[in-house]
This record gives sequence, structure tokens and C-alpha cells, in this order.
Amino acid sequence: MKQFNKTIFLTAAIAVFTFSLSSFSREKKKQHQTTTSSYLITLLGMEPVNNNFQWTWSVVNPNPGNGSNGTLQNVSHWSLPLCPAAESAIVSAEYSYDQITWTSVSIDMERDPSIRLCTTTDVLKFNTGTLGTAPLYCRITFNQQFTVNPEAKSYIKTGGGLQGCNTYWYTGIGCTVVPVTPRND
Repeated sequence: MKQFNKTIFLTAAIAVFTFSLSSFSREKKKQHQTTTSSYLITLLGMEPVNNNFQWTWSVVNPNPGNGSNGTLQNVSHWSLPLCPAAESAIVSAEYSYDQITWTSVSIDMERDPSIRLCTTTDVLKFNTGTLGTAPLYCRITFNQQFTVNPEAKSYIKTGGGLQGCNTYWYTGIGCTVVPVTPRND
């Protein structure tokens, strides 16, 4: 009888654990799901530039409008929390609308008052936005190479229509420094 009770208990525990994992997995997928009512943030590349490492993204509004009926208002700004190693390795940050002319942004890591209820973390703020469906390009140059974080967190602020934290997951900067081996050529 004791063996039977242990078997029942173990089976029940496994079932609860499996159900919990399944629910967690579904919730995680829901958080990362892209819909037509989502801004698109795409890592375009990471490349070495003059002994530094440059990361470039595009931010796109796929359905511009006034924020109703599935449309999205233009992005007002994009805020990125970074780990301390990445913060201290920033050389420059810039944005562009054509990938030819780049405008520098402040690389001071500060609190963004517009997301003060969402996070108490300092962020790098690209204080510019989208214009219709035209991409906004943002790039950061670091003096170290970092791993890629496929689930980096960022915040998008609009002109006023979207309420809440507007957290967007994107492929971003990881916290692990990648050792760079010198070339022998």
C-alpha cells in the first residue's frame, strides 16, 4: 500500500510540474509573439569597426496610424537597459533614417521618466522615432565584443496612444564579453 501511495504522489507531482512548465512555455511564447499591432525591431548586424564593435538595428512601425483599429502611433523613442559591462564599453550611439547620415545621441545611461513605473533601471535612450513605415536605424559602438542576447528587453514610447510599459523583446547585447584574439596577418 505504501508503494502505491508513493507512486500516486509521484505521478501527481510530475503532472503538476509538467502542467506548470507547459503554462510557463505558453505564457513565454505569448510575450514574444509578434502581431500586426507590434513594432518590429531587427538586429541588422554586428561588425568590427576600427578596433570597436558596432551593433545596428532597425525599428519599424508596420501599421502606422492613430493607434486605433490595430494601427500604431509613431514611436517617440526607444529605451534600452544594458548590463554594466556593456554600459561601460559604449563608445558612441547614433540614429539614422537612411543609414548614410547618422546623428549622435547622448550615451549617458539615465532613468527615462516616461517609463518610471516600468523600471528603475538606467537606459540608453534613442530620443527619436519612426515616421510612418520608414525604418529608424539605431546603432551602438562598443570597445568590447559581447555575446548576443536573443531576448533583450527594451521599451518603446509613442506620442501618447499606447499605455503601459510597452516592453519589446529584441535580439540585443548580451552581458558576456567575448575575448578577441589578435590577428596574425
